[in-house]
Amino acid sequence: MIKNQLLFIALVFSSLVGYTQQIDTDKLYLQALQEYREGNYKKALDLTTTGLKAAPKYHDIRILQVRTLFALQKFKTAQSDIDLLLTTAPDYEGVETIAMQRLYQLEGNEGLDYANRLLEIYGPNVELRIKKARLLLETGANNEARELATDAYRSGDLNDGQRYALQQILNLTISNAVQVTGQYISFSDDYSRNDSWYALSAEYQHNFRDLALIGRVTYSDRSYNDGSLYEIEAYPVFSEKMYAFANLGISDGSIYPDYRASASVFYNFATSFEAEAGFRSLFYNDNDYFTAIAGLTAYTGRFYLNARAFVGPERLEQLVQNYQFNVRYYLSTPENYLFARLGSGISPDEPTLYTRAQENPTLEALYFNLGLSRTLGIHHVISLSGGILSEDLPGEQTGEQFNASLGYRYKF
Repeated sequence: MIKNQLLFIALVFSSLVGYTQQIDTDKLYLQALQEYREGNYKKALDLTTTGLKAAPKYHDIRILQVRTLFALQKFKTAQSDIDLLLTTAPDYEGVETIAMQRLYQLEGNEGLDYANRLLEIYGPNVELRIKKARLLLETGANNEARELATDAYRSGDLNDGQRYALQQILNLTISNAVQVTGQYISFSDDYSRNDSWYALSAEYQHNFRDLALIGRVTYSDRSYNDGSLYEIEAYPVFSEKMYAFANLGISDGSIYPDYRASASVFYNFATSFEAEAGFRSLFYNDNDYFTAIAGLTAYTGRFYLNARAFVGPERLEQLVQNYQFNVRYYLSTPENYLFARLGSGISPDEPTLYTRAQENPTLEALYFNLGLSRTLGIHHVISLSGGILSEDLPGEQTGEQFNASLGYRYKF
């Protein structure tokens, strides 16, 4: 009887000791959390280390220890704790988050190996696939990156930021591309010269790791004269949030400007918005015409919504202005979409028409274009569009221009 009583007392005492130890561990966790929030990371780390010695399976303490090590930039030290959590409790709240944070700290093949491990654990997570596609780009595996990004894009369950990120990745996965575009412009009877215009352009694009270069030749026949424009464009990528555009062009000066120079900077913010600031500068007969540009783009669902303003140059004491609104509705991939453009004035980005704005700066113009871009297999892209431009003419008349274009792009 006495023996049984002693055993009962021992069991109760053991339970009380364990309970007290658990309470102490909880207290350590709360103290460590408080120190972490106040930025006292070394004190927090001492407390989490003590807590894990007492309770190695206390996942909240281990997760806090990983965050503390991140704050101290001891990323490799944190890896052992993450590995343990991924092995023993991958679905515990907070584990996937810190595992993804660790992934974004890695580069190259090390990052790829870790991404593959996380994909095995968590399945086809969109964020994981986006990061893996970027890592594949870093290692030069463009085809694999494109296949992965395309598959993720087609999943359909994307937020605006993910859709934007995948579009940027797909733009960078093409090593080479050639494109040929033909344009036809006809005029109503209100014009003194209403013979049709034709334009044909050919371009070659090569993508480096963080830079796309394009060379382009455009020939235009305006019935009364013809000429060619030679251009080179560059799209340097500075980071995941910022890239730029630059263009230099030269012609014989007959219908195109003698020289043209353009540049814009694009910055992604608030996940799915993109701002543009830039300029266009055209040189005719030793005269410089400057245009300031501002733009804002929003990616929402399958829609691309873009507003742009072109202000300048000043001609005949009048400021040439163009405002436009562009819409794209993406279909299966970012290269399959419907697009439309509504605008007033004539943009300096329309080299086949812009000289008319230089000649008649006080005259108003409105235009509307509609088109489609469609991929055929992996390598081929067909684009077609048509539209109408209505503008004031001298003598209080109004004339209409009708345009159509067809383009073919081959990627390799």
